Amino acid sequence: MDKQKRIAFFHEDDYCQWEIFPLTAKGFCMKQMGEIDDFAKEHQLVGGIYTDMFVRDDSPHGIEELSLRPQQLDEALGFLPAYDQVETGYSSYREELKHTYGRGMGEEQNVFWSVDEAGVINALWLDMWIDPNSKDLWKSILIALGKMVPVLLADWSWSRCVDLTNLSDVEQYIKEKSSL
Repeated sequence: MDKQKRIAFFHEDDYCQWEIFPLTAKGFCMKQMGEIDDFAKEHQLVGGIYTDMFVRDDSPHGIEELSLRPQQLDEALGFLPAYDQVETGYSSYREELKHTYGRGMGEEQNVFWSVDEAGVINALWLDMWIDPNSKDLWKSILIALGKMVPVLLADWSWSRCVDLTNLSDVEQYIKEKSSL
């Protein structure tokens, strides 16, 4: 009997909303988050509607500068099952991403990464929702990423940078997110 193929899906709007960067990108992330917050205040109408959209700049310090390989993520996140296929899209539209991989426990409990032609990870992001039931899982994931290489989590929706090499920063972030 064939094993069932594990397929992960993330909504296209969630691509890199919880993005992993080298620690060297912290200044960029903080500056960009401040600009986003100012822009949001200037363009927000009643009811969470905005008059314009802010497009983030590319960081001068992307994850590719760490020369990470998929095998390193597989080793660091070995406690999460791997997906056979990753898809993105919206509504009922789905598209397979050929050079994107992931590990996770299901909807909003995933780590994704894409790989360039040389086999180097060029994007690393999370599909994340932290609640009381998933906080231990997320703590394990974030700590594992921080032990692998010096990285931070840019939570663009919350305008938060979390140093994943700092256990107390990770614990504080998890505590705040899980209490929503």
